[in-house]
Amino acid sequence: MKPEHETLDYWLTRHEAYGALDAPLLDGDDVRRHNVALRQSEDDRVSGQADLLEAVVPQALRAQVDERLSYMRGRLEDGDLVDGEGESIDTDVAAAFEMPAALELAPEWRRAERLVALRCGPFDGALYAPPVDRDFDRNRCSTMRNGEIVELLSRWPSGLWLARTPYAIGWLDGDGLSASLSREEVEAHLANQERKPFTRRALLTEAFSFLGEPYGWGGKDGGYDCSRFLLALFGRFGIELPRHSGHQAMAGTFSVDVSEVNDQNEKQLLIDAAVRRGITLLHFPGHIMLYLGRTDEGVPMAIHAFSEFLTPCDRTEFETVNRLDRVAVSDLSLGAGSTRQDFLSRTTRITVLGATPGPALVADALQRPTAPIEKPTDRCSDSKLSAIFPSPNRPSAAQPLRVIATTEQDPGAASLVLFTPEGTKLTPAQRVLDGPPYSRWVEVSEPEAGPWAAVFADGDRVVACERFTVTPRAAEPPARARMSAAWDANTRWGRNMENLYAAFVEQLFRDPSGEEVTWPNLQAVISDPARNLLYDYRAPGEDAKLALEPDCADLPYFLRAYFAWKLQLPFVYRLCTRGRKDEPPTCKPYVWSNLDPVPAGNHAAAFQKLARRLAGTVHSSSPRTLPGDDETDLYPLSMRRSSLRPGTVFADPYGHVLVVARWKPQSISDYGVLIGADAQPDGTVGRRRFWRGSFLFTPKTNVVGAGFKGWRPVRYDPSRLLDEAPAAPVDTKTAPPNGVVESSEPASEPPPPPQPWAIASNAELRRAGVRSWSDAQYRGSADDFYAAIEGLINPRALDPIRRQISLVDALEESIQRRLSSVENGESFMEAQGYAPIEMPRGAALFLTTGPWEDYSTPSRDMRLLISIDAVLSFPETVAAHPERFGIREVEHEAAAQRARTALVEELERRTFEYSRSDGSAWRLTLKDVIDRSKAMEVAYNPNDCVEVRWGAPEASDERATCKRRAPAEQQTRMKKYRAWFARRERP
Repeated sequence: MKPEHETLDYWLTRHEAYGALDAPLLDGDDVRRHNVALRQSEDDRVSGQADLLEAVVPQALRAQVDERLSYMRGRLEDGDLVDGEGESIDTDVAAAFEMPAALELAPEWRRAERLVALRCGPFDGALYAPPVDRDFDRNRCSTMRNGEIVELLSRWPSGLWLARTPYAIGWLDGDGLSASLSREEVEAHLANQERKPFTRRALLTEAFSFLGEPYGWGGKDGGYDCSRFLLALFGRFGIELPRHSGHQAMAGTFSVDVSEVNDQNEKQLLIDAAVRRGITLLHFPGHIMLYLGRTDEGVPMAIHAFSEFLTPCDRTEFETVNRLDRVAVSDLSLGAGSTRQDFLSRTTRITVLGATPGPALVADALQRPTAPIEKPTDRCSDSKLSAIFPSPNRPSAAQPLRVIATTEQDPGAASLVLFTPEGTKLTPAQRVLDGPPYSRWVEVSEPEAGPWAAVFADGDRVVACERFTVTPRAAEPPARARMSAAWDANTRWGRNMENLYAAFVEQLFRDPSGEEVTWPNLQAVISDPARNLLYDYRAPGEDAKLALEPDCADLPYFLRAYFAWKLQLPFVYRLCTRGRKDEPPTCKPYVWSNLDPVPAGNHAAAFQKLARRLAGTVHSSSPRTLPGDDETDLYPLSMRRSSLRPGTVFADPYGHVLVVARWKPQSISDYGVLIGADAQPDGTVGRRRFWRGSFLFTPKTNVVGAGFKGWRPVRYDPSRLLDEAPAAPVDTKTAPPNGVVESSEPASEPPPPPQPWAIASNAELRRAGVRSWSDAQYRGSADDFYAAIEGLINPRALDPIRRQISLVDALEESIQRRLSSVENGESFMEAQGYAPIEMPRGAALFLTTGPWEDYSTPSRDMRLLISIDAVLSFPETVAAHPERFGIREVEHEAAAQRARTALVEELERRTFEYSRSDGSAWRLTLKDVIDRSKAMEVAYNPNDCVEVRWGAPEASDERATCKRRAPAEQQTRMKKYRAWFARRERP
């Protein structure tokens, strides 16, 4: 350790990297709510604080005292506590540790006028853990200092007083205390305590003022043990901490349990992420420290009050006890090589006082309890950024009630509570979505009729509030004119509606987490009340009347249209060209909308018909328009997590479209995942993770605008309303009745505008905040794009082995999806007697209609080959960019080699089976598939036998069961087209 490491100025300079030194980490109201939340929490893990002005609850006091006595009796009986001579205490003394039949409470306040020992048990003497060390009296829970307030609660049979301070409960003899104080005197004392602004500069300045102070277990001789040091330090900012180090570790804004993290590098990365969020404490059983950060050389250090640490003796099995006995700055390697281990290895919990956990820690963060929430006053309203929505639209006692709260700012410890018509507070189970935006929702299965209130708050910090009425019976479906619009646009899109849309999409595809899940169609997802926050939102039974089966291009439009229909929001869509080799897709200046006439007898049928019309109009090129084009349904977004929220559309350069469904946060035990939802030509809906093999991208924008896109804001403007709306678009798809097959060209051109829609231009969207127009995706290379998104998905540096395994996971998912596609193709071919199906020519190989589109796999196989490249090249990425993985430059090659070893092991370990032409099962490993990469370049044709489609070598036992091949003319063209697959680039 260098001399400058023990100076305040050094650490102030280091903390500048974490934000403004003088910016409040918690303001006065935050501190007050924090204290109240921890005082009134029913969680034993954060107990210890008390408001001396509040009346004692006899039952709670008795339970707390009984637990303490039971614990101490057990230690006394087991010989774990002895007197100063190492002997067990006398029987009559031990009797004092029995709970009396009744506690006669007669509270009165006193003030300490000197150092006063607060005993852990009702015995006015020292107790020690054998072997006896008189510096560590285990019966001294704390020492009150001159001026501190104490409340005497009851005279114990042993003659001591049971008492409580703001931070602990224990026993004392009454000496050294003032006469009784009035309530007014106590209130004045508490009100006049100094409370400094809680900033990094102020906290560090105060911490270093303790440097060199003597150590004292339990405050012996006025010294500081680890927890008393922090209690005194944070007390100067009005932050009330409990006395015990274990309770202090639970008394932050949030904490992270790292007891199962054995890798030093991983634990250090977690600590690095924590210190960026605020003042950080590190705890292990029996000790707690104030973390300072890393030195210029990367050494982690802390300031703490501690007595000793061990070091191993050279060439012997003995260890040296090193006594420091003061408040000091040290690195976390103290104790390295000893039986106790070093301080970093021993750390089991990271605690932060300051900001919310953020994406790097939220998955594992235990947030402090919510401060008590009172019934709302007459002023109960939402804002543009935070809102509450009851569902259904007209809540009734005949339907389950759902209440959804959304906000763009991380709400921290806020909870969503409900107040019934009788004023009873309900705290249903909180369903927490990942966001951003940040959403909570609760459900009441049988709500009573009458006026309700919903409050999303942390104490008196109200994020959103809403009053609504639950009616006795469900609303009748509204009547409908037969030729009226699909639905009226009587609600406006705004940030609150966009937030709700994100919550709707995330909940729709959220669970089960971490599993490969598919549904036969979108209708199966929409029809699940556990997924659909808007299930039967407008009228009971409406969702059962739908039959939604979009393909990949339709899916984002169907989701947006469905949400707009439910909430009565504007919805528009355009006719667009598909584009050609040297010509990008473009869209017409006019739009179709929810106001177009739809002949139907009810609102659900009207929406179904609009969905059919929509499916016949949009296609995979609709989202792939160029970034600078104004006349589009979607526009490019900035690469920020807050912008790429659930519901965002991703268009790849080659015709596939996905919808962002969830940002599964990075955790201690697992990597983060960006999950997308997509549909297939047969209507199947599934989920896939973001990586090079599934979210294909190019930054080139000469003929295509790939990437993440947001829905262009639209507003209904009746002043532009036409006397006669344009005719509905003509459906040109050769589609089955469900209308899911893509068209080769858009519908015929309708009449020109004007129309009643105000649609935001790119110039207007440049100033739209989190949803602003941005060309950031296209400014760098494809590598830059993927690195940027991976950095958002896993904001902490990711262990390279874990990342390598995640890529193999994604590859395995791709193969499983291909397995299903090939099986579907085989079933189709068998059903039609294996009559060859027509193979399109040229680029139409990837984009057409009919059986080839449904059962061939050229696009999927192109993605699979790209996936294989990404998996195999990852170790070289580790070697080239070790900083992305928290690895020092000097260790990069060793880390890359570990990734190579893990790759080989995973590829050889993972297997799957396919059914050969004779029905027998054949097992392959992932390594087999990778070894067959060349054969997989011509394995997409359903006219070939299944063995060829899995690259079985000629003349092999595996291929002996093959009974058919594609026509010779098709095979000739496949050899010509092979160059596209070899280059991993579609025409």
